[in-house]
Amino acid sequence: MSQISILYRLQQIDSQLDNTRSSLINIEKALSDTSLVHTAQEEFTEAETVYQKEAKQLRDIENKVSDVRVKIEQSESSLYSGKIHNPKEMQDLQNEIASLKRTIGSLEDREFEVMMVVEQAEATLKNLKNALTEVEGKQIEQQAVLSGERTKLLTQIERLEAERKATAQPVPSTDLALYEQLRNTRKGVAVAKITSRACGACGAMLSAALIQSSQSPGQAIRCPSCGRILYPG
Repeated sequence: MSQISILYRLQQIDSQLDNTRSSLINIEKALSDTSLVHTAQEEFTEAETVYQKEAKQLRDIENKVSDVRVKIEQSESSLYSGKIHNPKEMQDLQNEIASLKRTIGSLEDREFEVMMVVEQAEATLKNLKNALTEVEGKQIEQQAVLSGERTKLLTQIERLEAERKATAQPVPSTDLALYEQLRNTRKGVAVAKITSRACGACGAMLSAALIQSSQSPGQAIRCPSCGRILYPG
């Protein structure tokens, strides 16, 4: 196999390595991306805070209603016990009972309003909990798939690196240095196959003499436009 053929094979291996490593980077990013779960968790936590706040407010109102009912019962018990004979005391007690009943009416109205808010907050919390569970489930499934792909890519990289080492071994150091230099300056492509009398990398048309020279063993022929090593195929 000619040196140009070896360099072209080396180019093919390196291109596969570049693509595989790029895919691995994307998978690593996807594996570390927990933004959807994080967002769902934040929404659930916020809704839970709202629910707890409204539920506490409802409990406080219910306790106040209970306290006022107890006071009404106590006042009515005193009023109808027959122990109070003073008209003014009786009138004051009746006024107190009326005031307590107005208070409990207001509290019950507020209790109903807050109850509606709590029910809505509870429904929202339940929906967001279901959404969080669903996102977490999908994340686990995706992580499993991505981990499998990651393992395949790592195995592929290991195989390609071994093949690259064996392929590059017989290449003279000067040719290998030129190849690496071109790889660094020509977007990873150092060797271009001649296709339809043109450079397969930059598309520049090549003269017949240049094409013929590239087919002869010996010094590497380079594209006059992009400088890449030409492989006749």
